[in-house]
Amino acid sequence: MAQKDTITIGGVTIKTAHNFHSNYREKSPVVAEVVSGNHKLKSGDVIICHHNHFYAPSPYFLEDDLFSIPFNKQIFGVLDNDGYLTPLNGNVFGNRVEIPTPLPLPPELRKTYIDRVEVTDGRATKYKRGETILHKKNAGYDICYMWDGVEKKVTKVMDEMIVGVITTGKK
Repeated sequence: MAQKDTITIGGVTIKTAHNFHSNYREKSPVVAEVVSGNHKLKSGDVIICHHNHFYAPSPYFLEDDLFSIPFNKQIFGVLDNDGYLTPLNGNVFGNRVEIPTPLPLPPELRKTYIDRVEVTDGRATKYKRGETILHKKNAGYDICYMWDGVEKKVTKVMDEMIVGVITTGKK
C-alpha cells in the first residue's frame, strides 16, 4: 500500500501521485497490476483506477497488497507497453478545452471550461476522437501519471456524465 502510486514493471517505472501537488484529483489515481483478469483484462496488465478502492477499511482488501476490486467504471483504463492509457468501462478520455481570450495569456493564467472535453479516445462508447463533448460541471477527472519519467495527462469523463456534443454544422 505504501507504493500504490508507483510500480516498476520490466524496467519501466509508472508513477501516478505528485508528492507535492495540491489538486487531489490529480494526486490520487492508483496504478495497479492485474493478478487475475477477466474478458477485458489479463494477468500482468497495468491499470489506473480510483483510489477509494484501496483505502482502509476497504471491502476489497484480501491480504498484503492484494485486492479484489470490481470491474466497473472505477477502473479508468489499461496501460499499454508504450504508456498509452486506453479507456475501459464507458470512460471517455480527452483534453480540457481552453477558454478563449481576446489577448494571448501565459500558460499559468489560461483557464479551461469545467463542462467540456475534446475527445482523444472514446473507445467502446459512441464518442469519437476530435468531438467536443459537454458534461456535467466538474465531471472531468484529471489523470496524471509519469511513464518512465515522462509526464502524461488525460481527462476522464464517465459516459453517463456526458450531456451533449458540440457540432460544427458540417457533416
